Amino acid sequence: MNTTIPVRFIGVHLPTTLEESELQVRDRLARSLRKRRIDHYGKSDGFGSFLGSEEEMDDWLETGQISGADHCRVLNRARRFFQAKMKAINAINHIKGDDRKALIAAGRGSHSRGVVDRHGMEERIAALHSDFPWLAPASTAVMQHMRGRTIDGSAPMHTPPLILLGPPGIAKSSWARAVARIFGVASAEVDIGASQGATFSIAGMERGWSSAAPGRVVQTMLRERTANPVIIIDEIDKIPEQIATSKGSMLPGAYEALKSMLEPTSARTWSCPFYQIPFDLSAVSWIMTSNSLDGIPASFLDRCKVVRLGDPTPEQLMVIGRNMISRRLPESLRDAGQEAIETGLRRWSSQGTRISLRMLERMADSISEILNRPRLI
Repeated sequence: MNTTIPVRFIGVHLPTTLEESELQVRDRLARSLRKRRIDHYGKSDGFGSFLGSEEEMDDWLETGQISGADHCRVLNRARRFFQAKMKAINAINHIKGDDRKALIAAGRGSHSRGVVDRHGMEERIAALHSDFPWLAPASTAVMQHMRGRTIDGSAPMHTPPLILLGPPGIAKSSWARAVARIFGVASAEVDIGASQGATFSIAGMERGWSSAAPGRVVQTMLRERTANPVIIIDEIDKIPEQIATSKGSMLPGAYEALKSMLEPTSARTWSCPFYQIPFDLSAVSWIMTSNSLDGIPASFLDRCKVVRLGDPTPEQLMVIGRNMISRRLPESLRDAGQEAIETGLRRWSSQGTRISLRMLERMADSISEILNRPRLI
């Protein structure tokens, strides 16, 4: 089964080639028309002349006679094609160099990825749940959404805008990356703390600024030539309401930019500040994480599905710990390692300590380091 389908996500008609002249377009269309005539009449030019050898047929495809009506048809189609091409070129005249090449390449061939039928989707969700059983509500949200999309057959992978709400250290971001990996789609992550509130990192910055660049979303779509990447934004609750520019003025925080990128109606014709042309973002999957809903505007929450998550159970922590040890130790040391991590978990549990997966990772690292330590005899 195909896992991709052709799709166009750039909102202007881009030329498939920039070098072809109107005369070359005319010759190409004429050859195509002659080829159709041969397909229709067999090895004949349509005027009763039999084309015997392959050489004769090749010559006729290049220079053979066509009717006056066909000649007019070729001229008109070539003229319309070339006019449309010039209009497309004019739409991106302000874009130069590698940025222009990236647009042209995406215009020639882009895809939606992770195309699955109902059965294939459920198999992938089952694998996701097997790896992250304590995050079942998140996996269920994706499955319910994809069940609707695959009701009539195969469909590209997509999630609704999700906010994974839960305590720190329960692998919310790891789960989001696993969604993209299991379905075979591209992903990009945005760090709120390292990107001045994330406005420019997500949406991009218009030309004229020294740091002007497209945002991570458009960058990923163009680089991967895909319409449906997974965009992961950690700690969405830390987005500031306003951000200060280098000149001292204040701009709205990333929530305002994100609302237009999430809303289905505006997402279909979202205008990129950097490229100044529309992009269709309606197939993008947004997975955001948060420890709290405090400070997140209600108008933004209205556009998202909030999935409430909790800590892994003690039983799940035991399984996770044993798996961590198994990946770190040779078979001869695994029993000792698993016994050590189980002892540590029981001790923490008896003390009433909240155990995050980060704590469990550190414990597994310490145990494997001790057991793997070389011994001098």
